[in-house]
Amino acid sequence: MSDHNYFIVTIIIFILIASRPVYSQEYIFVGDPKIVLEKGSYKQNYNTGMYFFYKREWPLAIEFFSRCDKLTRKRVKHFSPLTWSHIYMNEYILAIRSISSLPNRKEKQLVRLVLKEITSLGNKHRLSKKEIDTVVQDKKNLIKKTRANLMAMSKHEIINYGP
Repeated sequence: MSDHNYFIVTIIIFILIASRPVYSQEYIFVGDPKIVLEKGSYKQNYNTGMYFFYKREWPLAIEFFSRCDKLTRKRVKHFSPLTWSHIYMNEYILAIRSISSLPNRKEKQLVRLVLKEITSLGNKHRLSKKEIDTVVQDKKNLIKKTRANLMAMSKHEIINYGP
């Protein structure tokens, strides 16, 4: 009888947990973007650009990240979302120009592979974010497989490797 009670209590708890709605994080922008663009600091422009980047308003994100570029040359964290904004806007030439500014070598490699794949498809129609994200995921998987294959091949070439 006690096992039956535990089973019923477990089912009730599961139903209560499953019936609650799940809320995602929502970004809220407070203020006037024009004032931030004109008088804002690097950090304010970067945060505003990230807000528009996550809202998928890439033209506005590009505007704020470009302003970040004018405000300082020391910080380079805005180049990654700037490059991806250009890719999502199908502005591949501008994305290619900003590759050299990316601080991370792995991200440079990924962006180059993605741009090569996307530009080989042709410019018949604009690619959606979903289509671009599919290409990005394919290229990430390709990089992972290549690294694993290189490690496996290098083990065969090392003298006296293994048991």
